[in-house]
Order: sequence, then C-alpha cells, then structure tokens
Amino acid sequence: MATWAKIKFFWETMLGSAGSALSATSTAAGDYSVDYLRNMLETNIWKAADMLPANIVYDAGAGNLKAADYLAIAGHNLFSSGALLSLRYSSDGITFLNAFAPFVPSSDGVILKEFTSPGLFRYWRVGLSGMTAAPFMAICVWGSSTELDYATASFDPYSQEANAIIGLSQGGYVAGIHTQYIERSMSFKFDDADAALYQKVKQWWETSGVRNFFVAWEVANNANDVFLMRPDPRFNNPIKDGGGRRDISIALKGRKE
Repeated sequence: MATWAKIKFFWETMLGSAGSALSATSTAAGDYSVDYLRNMLETNIWKAADMLPANIVYDAGAGNLKAADYLAIAGHNLFSSGALLSLRYSSDGITFLNAFAPFVPSSDGVILKEFTSPGLFRYWRVGLSGMTAAPFMAICVWGSSTELDYATASFDPYSQEANAIIGLSQGGYVAGIHTQYIERSMSFKFDDADAALYQKVKQWWETSGVRNFFVAWEVANNANDVFLMRPDPRFNNPIKDGGGRRDISIALKGRKE
C-alpha cells in the first residue's frame, strides 16, 4: 500500500523581508519589474530582456540569514523557452552552491521543487539559462514549507466549476457556450487538532491572509497536484469542549490553469 503524504502549504517566503533586496540581471523594457515575482498575483510578470542567461538575486541584507526548502513558480514560459532552472545559495554573494540539481521544467504549469534545506544564508539566486525565447514569470518565491496533517474527512482535490455563459434558444437548445475560466475549489477539515497544528494554521492565516499561495494535497503520490489558491475570507476554528483542541476547517479557491 502506498504511503501518503500530509497536506502542505507553501506560503512563507523570504522575498520582501525587512532589509532585503531583490534584483534581476536582465529585465525587458516596459512594466516587467522583478518585484512582481513576490506579490503572489498573476496579473503582472517579470520578463527578461533577451534569451541570455538571467539571474534573480535575493540579498537578505547585512546580518540577516534566511533558509529555504522549496521553490514555487507560476505563470511562466520556462518549459516553452527551454530554460534550465536552478536555485543557488551563498554566504558571500560570490560563491554559489546548488540547492538542487538544475532541471528543465516539464510544462508551463505550476512548478514546485522541494529540497533539503542547506541552512541559513544571506544570498539566494534563481538562475535561468539555455533559453530559446525570453523567459517570463508571474510568481517566483522560495522559503520554508508548512506541513499540516492528514484531513479527517473526505474531500475532492479536483473539484471545479466552469464560469461560463451558455446561450439557449427559445426551444431550450444550446446555441453557444463561452467558458471564461474554470475555478478550482478544495475544502478539508482537521477535526480534534492539537495546539501545534492550530498554530501552523493561525500563523499562515495571520501572515498570508487571503492572498494566493501554493497548496499540495499529497506530494508523495501526486507530486504534480500543486495549485495556486486563496482561502475563504472567514477564519473560524472552534475550541472543542473547553479544552486545547480544535476543529479546523479550510476552504480554498483558485483559477485552474
């Protein structure tokens, strides 16, 4: 019997931390700021100026050290452009080591790469090379993942709803269909959760709020099921029987790629 993994959230990122700086060695003319990579929105992108190797460089700032165990990317053309993707870290900003073996993404869908954290470092750098077209990315973040638990009630990770305009004739025949987008939904519960799990959920909510983030419902056997989603604006996880345990409910939605 296959061993299943617990639900994971990927929301915490070092990008934008106090005293830090984010830069790109190449940026196209126009509204393609590298700062768009960290706002968790799909409406703006960073784009390189050409097909030459490009780096996205994070500097935590003097006296600051940061750790990471994942890299997540959405809204990109790294597969189509044939980009070799890497994440490297450094203590001095000169000598960089690979956080994982560089690879070419297998699609232009969401990328999630987990790895063993190498520790705390001041400098981190995403590298892109070997492109056949100028690369672009809407979201590119890295930081420390949050492992939650197994859901205590059944849920459908593939639940979705088409936002569509359906034209009907006077006789009730379908005259035309215009699908605007498809929205995913995912809801799960952690009944009788202990204080440690609740603190993880509470920290995520209070820090990330209703922003987009990446969620993987089961990375061991469904590694490609990583979705960019946002939570319901209501946060309510009642205490059970006046004790230290809670029933936690989380509802998520997100546009299907």
